[in-house]
Amino acid sequence: MEELTGDISPTVAESSNFFSEFNLTREQTIQLISHLNGSMSEYAKCLMDKFVPAIVGGCKSDFDGLLCWNGTEANTLSVLPCVPEIKGIKYNTSHNVSRWCHGNGTWNITDYTECREVHPMVIPQGAEITTTIYFVGYISSLLALIIAMWIFLYFKDLRCLRNVIHTNLMCTYILTDLFWILTLTLQIFADINLATCVFLITFLNYFILTNFFWMFVEGLYLYMLVVQTFTGENITLRVYATIGWGK
Repeated sequence: MEELTGDISPTVAESSNFFSEFNLTREQTIQLISHLNGSMSEYAKCLMDKFVPAIVGGCKSDFDGLLCWNGTEANTLSVLPCVPEIKGIKYNTSHNVSRWCHGNGTWNITDYTECREVHPMVIPQGAEITTTIYFVGYISSLLALIIAMWIFLYFKDLRCLRNVIHTNLMCTYILTDLFWILTLTLQIFADINLATCVFLITFLNYFILTNFFWMFVEGLYLYMLVVQTFTGENITLRVYATIGWGK
């Protein structure tokens, strides 16, 4: 106890004066400081831990300005969660802060590099209404396209090159609608990983691109039908499909 008293006597003396001046117990002091802010609460905890005998040859409890580091053995890496908030800026507490205790019983500088600022998603005013209108529009478009496509496929009398091109164009719109609805639904109701997100966005943009190519095929077919009517050079469905689907 003599060695402990000699090491922390200035701190004990300052703390005793503080307690005697305001007639506060140790627990009351911690409660009082904890009402000020998080950093002061951490500082109070470290201050009280000075009364606990330190590990022989290890590092004593220390406050680095944000976190309280408990006493630990020498040549040991201490790890604590990142602080949840600093001056109104929120941080990801799933990451950790580390601090190395040297062999001579001294602390290294705290490593806060793993702490990342949390950027909350800011939803613009009216975005929910706009998204709802888009969602209802895509659902209505999907239903109408499915009905139209069923008509073209069910009635055999409608099967010709022109209607086959129409069917492929409607198919691209159906797939675009489906992937848009699926992407929005998963973003709202599920926590999708990066690979799933990349997959959905890639195919969504691919089908949007095929919309334009099949519209080009529609125009090309009309051009061949009107301008090149009396020539023997006709483009086959295989060529149109290659242009429209890109394969």
